[in-house]
Amino acid sequence: MIKSENRLRKNKHFRYVYKHGVTKSLKVLVLTYVENKTKTVKVGFSVSKKIGKSVVRNKVKRRLRESFVSLMKNVKTNCYYIFTARQGIEKLTYFEIRQNMLDIFKKNGLYVENN
Repeated sequence: MIKSENRLRKNKHFRYVYKHGVTKSLKVLVLTYVENKTKTVKVGFSVSKKIGKSVVRNKVKRRLRESFVSLMKNVKTNCYYIFTARQGIEKLTYFEIRQNMLDIFKKNGLYVENN
């Protein structure tokens, strides 16, 4: 579960990240992030109606949230992240979504290995 202080909720925060952030994408997942001055991680998730009906969208969001929670301790801490799902993500399992998320973090230097 993501704590409330680690969630992006307000529309103005999403707009800020989209306007000032850097966007990187894979086939089924898009990451938009912006660095900030605080030491906290904030994350938001966006799943379009193109993905499916509400049951499918909520399932995708749950999987995205849990994937992020499992990777959160090794992610660069002074950033706001927004994950946007693309069509095709509804067919992936939790482990495939987690691997896609890990790949996008590693490709952009946002994942720090702790030994």
